[in-house]
Amino acid sequence: MTLEWAVLFDLDGTLVDTEGLLREAQLSVLGELGVPASAVPFDELRGQGVAENLARLCALTSSPIEPHELYARVQRRLLTRLRAGVDPLPGADDLLSALRRERVPCALVSSSYRAVIDVVVPSLARAMFTVTIAGDEVEHPKPHSEPYRVAAARLGVPPGRCVVIEDSSAGIRSGLSAGCVVVAVAPARESVALTVDGLSELTVERLRRLAGASELTPPARGPG
Repeated sequence: MTLEWAVLFDLDGTLVDTEGLLREAQLSVLGELGVPASAVPFDELRGQGVAENLARLCALTSSPIEPHELYARVQRRLLTRLRAGVDPLPGADDLLSALRRERVPCALVSSSYRAVIDVVVPSLARAMFTVTIAGDEVEHPKPHSEPYRVAAARLGVPPGRCVVIEDSSAGIRSGLSAGCVVVAVAPARESVALTVDGLSELTVERLRRLAGASELTPPARGPG
């Protein structure tokens, strides 16, 4: 028999590189509001919840712009670019295809809002996500444990048998606090199960071992 297990993927910076496109959209809008690029703390924004980041960005401006208006301006520019398509990161297609062949349940867990996820997922043609969780669909986004706890629950797989693949510190903390096994696709300050330079280093069997769900040999029958 095979013990049930699952893989939970972050999106931005893990499967696709949309972070640069988001940064361009943010800089464009903030520049129109008089905010220089040097004033935007992008490293501190990576992996955080959208609402929290919007509040921080609004605080940089001398304009009375509200977070929802800033979000709408940035998202319009980002979605226009994303609709042209975005390439999966190296190794993403192969890993997603292998997991699909093995029928391993997969979830997508992102801090991005639903509108962005729905535009980007078609670029991941080899993916088969049973569950997708967007940042605007949870009360507490990453680095809180809620996004990964919710994904595991919807898949019906215990968090301890879910392998989270993340690239940001906030996402890594979210997966760890949810009780999942975490793989960092980047140097990590946190204590994770495995750190890799890219998805090309990962195989289904390697992830299966991390989840503790290797094939079990049925007990041998006695004579008679």
